[in-house]
Amino acid sequence: MSFSNNWRLWLALKYVFSRKRERFTGIIAVIAVLGVALSVGALTVVNAVITGFKEAVAEKILSLNPHITITFWEEGLTPKIKTLVEKEIPKDQLLSLQETSSIQGLIIARSHPIGIVLKASNLDMLAKEKGFKVFYVEKDFLISAKEEKVVPVVVGKKLRDRLGLGVGEVLNFMSAQGMFTPFGFMPKILDLKVVGWFETGVYDFDLNLVFAPSETFFSYLTPTNRSLEIKLKDPFKSGIYKDRLLSSLGFGVQILDWQEWNRNLFAALKMEKLGLFVVLSLMIAVSLFTIIAAMIMLVSEKKMDIAILRALGASSKDVMILFFYSGFLFAVIGVLLGLVLGGSLCWVLSKYPVVKLPSDVYPVEYMPVSLKFFDLLVIVLISFLISLLACLYPAKKASEVMPAEVLRHG
Repeated sequence: MSFSNNWRLWLALKYVFSRKRERFTGIIAVIAVLGVALSVGALTVVNAVITGFKEAVAEKILSLNPHITITFWEEGLTPKIKTLVEKEIPKDQLLSLQETSSIQGLIIARSHPIGIVLKASNLDMLAKEKGFKVFYVEKDFLISAKEEKVVPVVVGKKLRDRLGLGVGEVLNFMSAQGMFTPFGFMPKILDLKVVGWFETGVYDFDLNLVFAPSETFFSYLTPTNRSLEIKLKDPFKSGIYKDRLLSSLGFGVQILDWQEWNRNLFAALKMEKLGLFVVLSLMIAVSLFTIIAAMIMLVSEKKMDIAILRALGASSKDVMILFFYSGFLFAVIGVLLGLVLGGSLCWVLSKYPVVKLPSDVYPVEYMPVSLKFFDLLVIVLISFLISLLACLYPAKKASEVMPAEVLRHG
């Protein structure tokens, strides 16, 4: 008797979708498929959440921080360094270049001191940054602050709310700079006038960072170091341009890029994603043990069918392939259901952000979700690889059934 190439797959489909199976075998098969579906769905959602979180953190970092920072200690180096930057970085890649500096100190309002970082910046450029949810400056107060000879500042929302600050309020700032006297160290004290406020969603920024116009900052303070902050069109080329600048500038300056500052953070996120991927892949493997159990029960139930097929001329290899197809179909159904379940949940979470995160821990307000095709491809490949391994044992057991004994004993 000759068999066509498709009979094994056709019969496997009949076994998988047949309603005439024993009730207990059918229940076990459904539980097995649901177990695989839930495991694959969980793996899909977890990968999407970690990828989304990594992208959200990177977006905040790239928007709120410079891509390359050149720090130097000689004030006269500014023109020379600017010239070299414009020479080494193409104009189409250089988004912004500004001189800045920062000083740590305490602000005192209503007898309540809080440590802050006062940073010189271009307020107009900051207002255009995507990382700020709000960047509000009252122009009238900005002009009046210059006339009153106080430093106009823009404070974070957390700092504003904690101290109950209003626009136009004057604060005392005690800087880390000062001078040594016979009576000890005397810090420099300045008056700051609140001319606006900002919100980034990053707790430390909104509480501890205060911006002042660069020209006013440098006229009232003489910081020990200055910096040139560079923003690029493609932030991921920062390493290339950093190396070029290092070879041109040599010693006497410090050059860092955003990837160096945040190397530990992104390494931790990558390791967390890998760890969770391994753990959830093991969940898929555990779920597939149920498929093995369901297949063994199916082999036991179909012993008579196996004996008849062997009597009609099917080889043990044909029987093994038949039951391998059956087990693999169970796994495929579970994986596809899991992808649909996980993908649907990711779509809902991205469309309707309902999982709120504590702002003092995370730099985003709601749980971010980003489902990537590559992640889905890896999940599918891992799931199918584990499924292939899980289907081998029941198929091998089916091929070892002795048809003569089954037919003799019924």
